[in-house]
Amino acid sequence: REANNQSKRLRDDKKVRTGPAYIFLFFFLSCVSVFTVFLNLLVIISISHFKQLHTPTNLLILSLAVADLLVGMFVMPVNIMQLIDSCWYLGEMACTVSLVVSFMSASGSLCSLVLIAVDRYIAVTDPLLYSMKITVCKTVLLIIIGWSFVLFYILTCLYSNDHLLSSEIFTSCYGECVIYVKYSWVLVDLVVCFLAPCT
Repeated sequence: REANNQSKRLRDDKKVRTGPAYIFLFFFLSCVSVFTVFLNLLVIISISHFKQLHTPTNLLILSLAVADLLVGMFVMPVNIMQLIDSCWYLGEMACTVSLVVSFMSASGSLCSLVLIAVDRYIAVTDPLLYSMKITVCKTVLLIIIGWSFVLFYILTCLYSNDHLLSSEIFTSCYGECVIYVKYSWVLVDLVVCFLAPCT
């Protein structure tokens, strides 16, 4: 009987949103996701295809477009799905992959923006030596280092925070994709993702 009551409570607390506002929001965000994928693919194909666009700045823009493409292809659809239905049906592995891609795309985008800011700063403050200081090879190396650091940071964060915890700790919706972040990692993330880039 207790199990039946718990099952009934889970069904009652499970949030499935089907109102007109949510349906409109679903279609609107779906269109935004499609446009995000299309426009970033356009940038990626353009820069990759035309040799004359293979400049340090454009390579950084390419890196930013890849991060935004990941957002449009993986992050936004998952968030749109959770907007309508608060439960998670894709399993723990898909939840882990979703979190890694979500954090990686956001951090990769931030890393690319920081590199673009540094690139433009050097171009403005030292234009005569810009071509010597900033080369295509150096830029590619910085992009690889940046994305590698992002991946290492995200995996370390997930491992240190005990991966995914049972959703019953936070909500009665069984199967929700939830990660518990320790307070120490909140401070580390604040420094790495906000304070350090701003300085």
